[in-house]
Amino acid sequence: MTQRVYAESAASTVREANKLYRQGQFKQAADGYDRALTESPEVIEPRFNKADSSFRLDDLQQAIDLYKAVAVESRDMKLVEKAKYNLGNCFFKQGTKLKDSDLHKALENMQSAIGSWRQVLDINPANEKAAKNIEVARLTIKDIIDQINKQKQQQEQQQQQQKQTQEDLKQLLEKQKSLADKTQQESQKPNPDYNDISKEQSQLKDRTEQAKQQLQQRNDPNNPDPKQQQAAEQLDKAEEKQKDASEKLNNSKADEAKKSQDEAAKNIEDAIKKLSEQNQQNKQQQQQKEQQNSQQQNQQEPNQPQEPNEAQQQQQQQQQAAAPDATAEEILDREQKQKEQRQMMQSPGFQKVDKDW
Repeated sequence: MTQRVYAESAASTVREANKLYRQGQFKQAADGYDRALTESPEVIEPRFNKADSSFRLDDLQQAIDLYKAVAVESRDMKLVEKAKYNLGNCFFKQGTKLKDSDLHKALENMQSAIGSWRQVLDINPANEKAAKNIEVARLTIKDIIDQINKQKQQQEQQQQQQKQTQEDLKQLLEKQKSLADKTQQESQKPNPDYNDISKEQSQLKDRTEQAKQQLQQRNDPNNPDPKQQQAAEQLDKAEEKQKDASEKLNNSKADEAKKSQDEAAKNIEDAIKKLSEQNQQNKQQQQQKEQQNSQQQNQQEPNQPQEPNEAQQQQQQQQQAAAPDATAEEILDREQKQKEQRQMMQSPGFQKVDKDW
């Protein structure tokens, strides 16, 4: 008797939460589903509806956890099918969001989405939306892999350029040390002439400036590499010392010129060290990514929902969240629109609950 009262109370709470959901008040709806679960923890449907709310609120990880729980615990295969379909949508949406920041994680999420939708087809082979979503996800994966390969090619090109820059700097370093030796040797002559050394020093300064500019051009201003930036700063200091050395040589101040030349050589040497540290860091990061990529596990679950009832939406329609049971194409379209409007004022979207039990 007591259990029946609790069940009725939970059902009433869910109905109220569903009304809030239909009004687009997803946070309040989620709170209502939580109350229903507190009253009747064994009831599955509030968990599914809360997962829908979490999806709308863009809390994808919570939605994933809830859809997984529903898929495991429910004995209603229709509900399991819906939970697994929506789970695939969560992974797909998460992967879509990650395409601009982490291609490998985006790829992993897309693969998980396909795994989820395949499980939907195991339950219901006639689910056309799941089958279509798999094809869309495969095309998306192809695009991601193309981007990964392009990034890899760019990284290899950058590494080659970096190696060449390091070799150029090593030559600059040897030339700078040689000029310092020449200055010292010339100063020991009865009638020293520093004109040729000064010209060579000025030419070396120009080569140093070119190397610095190459480093600065290759450093992404939106995401600058600290080591590369520090290397460029060291070359800038070397350039100043080289200019000073050339002027001192023109004024026959050999000792002061020699000091500036030695300092310039030290700056170039420090620039080479910074680039070596950068190369080592890049190798370690690449190895870590490759390890993570090789350890990908697609053990997530799948997918299938109900058609939501559209609320009255006009100006907000383009900015509302995609339905939990949307198709992959609809999610892509929605994410693209939101990406274009990200710098604009955003307003919450209103759509209705998938299941009113």
